Amino acid sequence: MNKKIIVVWDWNGTIVDDAFVFVDIMNSYLKKNNLKQISINDYKNNFCFPVIDYYKKLGFVLTEDEFKKISFDFIKTYKKQMFRAPLKRDIVDVLSFLKERRCIQLLVSAQEQGLLKRSVAHYGLNDFFFEIRGLNNNLAKSKKTLAKNILAHVQSKNSKTVFVGDTLHDYDVALSLQASCFLVSWGHNSKIVLKKSKQKTVDNTNELMALFKNLLNS
Repeated sequence: MNKKIIVVWDWNGTIVDDAFVFVDIMNSYLKKNNLKQISINDYKNNFCFPVIDYYKKLGFVLTEDEFKKISFDFIKTYKKQMFRAPLKRDIVDVLSFLKERRCIQLLVSAQEQGLLKRSVAHYGLNDFFFEIRGLNNNLAKSKKTLAKNILAHVQSKNSKTVFVGDTLHDYDVALSLQASCFLVSWGHNSKIVLKKSKQKTVDNTNELMALFKNLLNS
């Protein structure tokens, strides 16, 4: 392929395998509010954006101010536990493969910018990304504007963009970018949920690597 390949990566659930951390923290809030606790499967089958809608699914009744308060408190707890999560097994092999082939790799996340940069540095992945961009708050709203802004600096007529993520929201972001989309089933949405997008969905990094090899050889 003669086109320049741009790969836009999501972070939580896609590169770092942290869904179980979110479930553990959420269950502590559910218990505190006398609401039914959830399993990892419950979480993956119901998690959605905007995140306030997910809280409502769980039974929380929140005003906008109450949601902001619980969101900041959630992130405060997450900061203490986030490094419990490992990188997805062999994901570094995929990042390395793309870097060796001079693909431009960008990281766009609904995680707050400072926390995101701290996370990427902790796992030693800074050198893989041309740019790292998170939100300027802890409310986990849409990544669409972030992704459009970051791509404006690198896209050209001779480029092809692929968005790699783990949720239906990532598919929505890819659509807004007019990008191809590879979805991974090991993150924050289950394969059952992701199949609603009718996009290519993989279950492991070997399958993800195969998609990129096919793309680069086409």
